[in-house]
Amino acid sequence: MNGRQIEAFRAVMMAGSVTRAGERLSVSQPAVSQLLSQFERSCGFRLFERQAGKFSPTREAQALFLEVERVYVGLGQISRTAAAIRDQRWGALSIAAFPAIARRLIPDILWSFCADRPDVQCRIESMRSRSLIDAVATQHVDIGFSILPGDRSEVESTRLHRLRGLCIMPVGHRLASKTSIEAHDLENEDFVSLGPQDHSRFMIDRVFDEKKITRRSRIEVGQSETAISFVAAGAGVAVIDPISTYYLNDPRIVLRRFEPRVEFDVWLIQPRAARQSNLIEGFVQHALQQLQEFADAIARPGE
Repeated sequence: MNGRQIEAFRAVMMAGSVTRAGERLSVSQPAVSQLLSQFERSCGFRLFERQAGKFSPTREAQALFLEVERVYVGLGQISRTAAAIRDQRWGALSIAAFPAIARRLIPDILWSFCADRPDVQCRIESMRSRSLIDAVATQHVDIGFSILPGDRSEVESTRLHRLRGLCIMPVGHRLASKTSIEAHDLENEDFVSLGPQDHSRFMIDRVFDEKKITRRSRIEVGQSETAISFVAAGAGVAVIDPISTYYLNDPRIVLRRFEPRVEFDVWLIQPRAARQSNLIEGFVQHALQQLQEFADAIARPGE
């Protein structure tokens, strides 16, 4: 038995006659009859009763037709799934992201990608950069978004964007009327610092140390979002990454560009050996576009 014989059998069962089956298959009636005869011999039992030129399916044919239809439905599903994979509409994404990125950026980026892809499943994990790199290296997740490049041979790192730091201060602060804040403007200001576990702490401290600018660092916090809360409470000013300010709508604070530039990188971390799926590659391109729009939106704070 072959595919043409099965197609002829299916066409007759669906059309109800050899003539209409031939029209469906764009072949002659004799050709259909010949295919049916060959199929019957392959099956080893009669499929149709032939009376006065009419084909009536036997019970065996009806039982066989149910199985043929089940297979055809399965083939159709396979074809639809293959098309969905090709068009990046089916599959699974597992993503790890640095906490600020996971909380502030990923929801918009991911949902704008998945909103019209109902068959895409997503898993998001918030991790510090060290754990994130390990998770990608061991393929616990597909990709990661980090503020540091990977330092393991199993991963490759691609810098997606470089964002400039912002100065935040309480509304009504003496410097709030300026469109940008220079380091010397913060001489002797109460300053909310990030803890030593945050690598940006050293970049920020270096700016002031090189210029020999003294700040009153009375409060030290573990995360930029906590620093924002203290600034809003009036505890002082801070220099932080712009990611933590995304969707920030607190009337108690203002954001200003900081000079000299303190830059924060967003890195894509991927397994070095594994080729990514079309779905993941499509998501990465989408994320890059969204990050550019974010960078453009925060490029001129206070203007």
